Amino acid sequence: MKVTIIGVGGLGGAIAAGLLAARSPGPTQDAAQASDDVVELTVCARRAASLDPFAGRARTVLSAAAAVDGADVVVLAVKPAQTAALLATVAPGLGANAVVVSCAAGVPLARLVGHAAVARAMPNIGALKATSTTALCLGAGCVAARDLPRLRRVFQSVGVVRDVVDENALHAITAVGASGPAFVLVAVEALVDAGVEAGLPRVEALAWARGALTAAAARLDDGIEPQAIRALVTSPAGTTAAGLAKLEEHGVRAAFLAAGRAAVARSRELA
Repeated sequence: MKVTIIGVGGLGGAIAAGLLAARSPGPTQDAAQASDDVVELTVCARRAASLDPFAGRARTVLSAAAAVDGADVVVLAVKPAQTAALLATVAPGLGANAVVVSCAAGVPLARLVGHAAVARAMPNIGALKATSTTALCLGAGCVAARDLPRLRRVFQSVGVVRDVVDENALHAITAVGASGPAFVLVAVEALVDAGVEAGLPRVEALAWARGALTAAAARLDDGIEPQAIRALVTSPAGTTAAGLAKLEEHGVRAAFLAAGRAAVARSRELA
């Protein structure tokens, strides 16, 4: 499978690195197994320096039009304002069976014209550590049997993939899944500050706050509702109960709800 990634900043670079890592033999995999259906990767950027990390490991190209030649999957990992124009530029060079996937927030499929098979993907910051949860939504011109397996393979290189049928759901997914980490990190920052105020060195406070976040995420992975996890660590008249009471007093729940709603609204405005 030939994959072209246009734009190798944080997200595009993470996807490229994930694909390169996925095609390398693992500890229990021989080279023959790893080479079966190998991904042939092309990366494209406007500046040659951006391509240096991939030299010798992937085909590196400065021209977007040249980069898509022969590609089965083209990933557009550029800024939202550039995405539609970029697709129009490369569309004449795309093969009939190629699928183009945009990673741009707020750019609807209706604005991605010029090629029949176009999809949208919404990864999150976890892509940088291969822990992204990526939403994948096919456009009407896609052929599911052909395009879903190819797109899943690309984005599974940086985490897990969840299929989305209704494009309108991407507004909420963007707010919760893509913007959500930033909101959660506000809480982590505050916990670190509380630890420092109580006498912990900042590096220690950060380690304990990170551990708290990891512990909560691990239990969420078990499919347990957050309120049930909270109940497990909330003893009557204990430290957690005292802290939760203060969160309610200061309207933290309402603030997070407002942040999510504002992100949804902004996503709809961008569209």
